[in-house]
This record gives sequence, structure tokens and C-alpha cells, in this order.
Amino acid sequence: MFSNQLHKIPSASYVIEHEVSKKKEDAFREWQLNISKAASQYDGYLGTDVYPPLEAHQQKWYIIMHFDDPNHLADWLRSRDRQDLVEEGHKTFQKFKITFYRTGLERWFLKEKAASPAWKQNLSVLLGLYPTVMGLLFLQSSIPWMNTLSRADAMLISNFLSCFLLGWIVMPFVAKLFKFWLVPAGQASNANTLIGTLLIVCALMLMRSGFVLFG
Repeated sequence: MFSNQLHKIPSASYVIEHEVSKKKEDAFREWQLNISKAASQYDGYLGTDVYPPLEAHQQKWYIIMHFDDPNHLADWLRSRDRQDLVEEGHKTFQKFKITFYRTGLERWFLKEKAASPAWKQNLSVLLGLYPTVMGLLFLQSSIPWMNTLSRADAMLISNFLSCFLLGWIVMPFVAKLFKFWLVPAGQASNANTLIGTLLIVCALMLMRSGFVLFG
């Protein structure tokens, strides 16, 4: 069985997109299991997430491999074991593409589906950022000593709290809530794309109305 569990936020991950014909899917599954077993023997390996095509007519598989830091990831990528397995894998997949992730916003979306479109990621971040910033503004205005701080100090504290809340609480929740929507461009149905977009836009408008009413 492949691992589809959600890992803790790793320091280094990479996504591999494979194109696999239907008649070679069983061979590809066996090959992927072998390469995951080989990677597990290297320091820092955290796990592998395997996402098969969502639709019957699609051929793209997304594999996310997690390591605890970039150096351990580099050791695996440079290893002879991996090179030999990749050469062997060319018998089962037509082509592949690798994308590396080490820091940044993309870590919130790796845990759901690989390579979500940038506009979906940005809209999701807006959904999490807007209420977080507004909530902190209301909190700041209600604490007397915060109002005595300089603008620079108040902004520093606000930004620190925003980053903490977004990174560890808000965005993981948003990414989980919209996992049906945060899928690679080639795997998203038009209905899901429309529904998810409308839900986010409506949520933003409702929050805006609430903040205006109580602000």
C-alpha cells in the first residue's frame, strides 16, 4: 500500500509528475514501491505520498517525497540507488517532471495535491490572510498598551502573529477544507473549480460584511 497520510510540514520535498499509460500502471506501482523502499534507507526520509489519476482517461501520477532537510534530500537525489531506479523506471513511464519545494507558501498545498495552480493557491492564502489580519487589528485596538506602541513595533508584532497563525493553524485548515479544489490543473473538474471558487468568494464577501458591521 502507498502512503497517503498527511505528514508534518517537512523542510524539503519534491514532486514528481509521471505520465503512465494504462497498460503499465501495475508495473509503475511496483516500481514506485521499490523506489520508496530505497529512499527509506537514506537519512532524513519522512515518507512518500502517491496520487494516481483522478479520472479514468488521465495518465498523470503525482508523487511527493519528503525529507527532513535539503541536505538529506540532496544525498538521495545524487545517490546511485536512485539513478539506477530512475533508469529502470523509464520502461514504465513515458516522461517525468520534478518540482522542488523547500520553503514558502507551497508547503500548505503539498499535503493535499501536488502542484495546485498558482491562482488557486493565492486565492486560498487570501481566504486565510484576510480574517487573520482583520482579527489581529480588532485585537490590537482592544488592548490599551498595544495602542501606545510605535507603528513599526505594532506592525512587527502583528506580522509575527499573522505568520504564526497562518503557518500552523489557518492555512493547514484552509488547505484541508478545500482539498477537493486544490488539485493539479489537469485533474480538476470544471464543476469543482467553479464550486470552490464561488465558496471562497462568498466567504470573503461575508467576512467583509461582518467586519464592516462590527468594525
